[in-house]
Amino acid sequence: MCIIAELQFQSPFIYMKTLLFNLVLILAFQSSNSCGESNSRNSSGDESTPPKIIADSFAYPVGDSDYVTEAKDSKDLWYNAQDFGENNHLGEDWNKNSGGNTDCGEPVFAAANGTITYAANAGSGWGNVIIIEHTLPDGRKVQTLYGHLEKILKSGGTVKKREQIGTVGNADGRYLCHLHFELREESCLLWNKVFVGYSPINSGWLDPSDFIDGHLR
Repeated sequence: MCIIAELQFQSPFIYMKTLLFNLVLILAFQSSNSCGESNSRNSSGDESTPPKIIADSFAYPVGDSDYVTEAKDSKDLWYNAQDFGENNHLGEDWNKNSGGNTDCGEPVFAAANGTITYAANAGSGWGNVIIIEHTLPDGRKVQTLYGHLEKILKSGGTVKKREQIGTVGNADGRYLCHLHFELREESCLLWNKVFVGYSPINSGWLDPSDFIDGHLR
């Protein structure tokens, strides 16, 4: 399973990554504009203020409908192979029930209306990554991150809920194919950034499925 392959890669380096991550947190707290700052930049380098679009409901980023179950069952074709918080995981790993690389190239959808603020290859261990900023009806903002993509199909501008933005990949051959999916709030010190997918410090990250289940319509 891809979870095993990913953990095998992470384990020799996880201690050093944790130390580096903690250093980033300290430096970020010392900077008054570290969290939620207006550093939005897509792959084209456009720093203009994005148009406001409201995310009035959320959906899952994989599958044929707005909702998929986290369990590996017969209700749909997808399951959550590694949950938020498991092994200090900062997101969820979504796989097809059929396993292996059977989900390579499958569509990845925007979880809600929003604006793409990052779309690029984030380097070793990540591959192609998209980050979307969502403004909730009450004015609060959250971000969703879509990692290990095979292809980026939309690199900037606004997107609608369940609009296809990419395809499931393997982080340039690093893992078996799966979608690493995160959900962050504005207090997250890696807002608009890609650094680690694992950390014992998860303040600012939210459980993606719990959040989506609470914002389905």
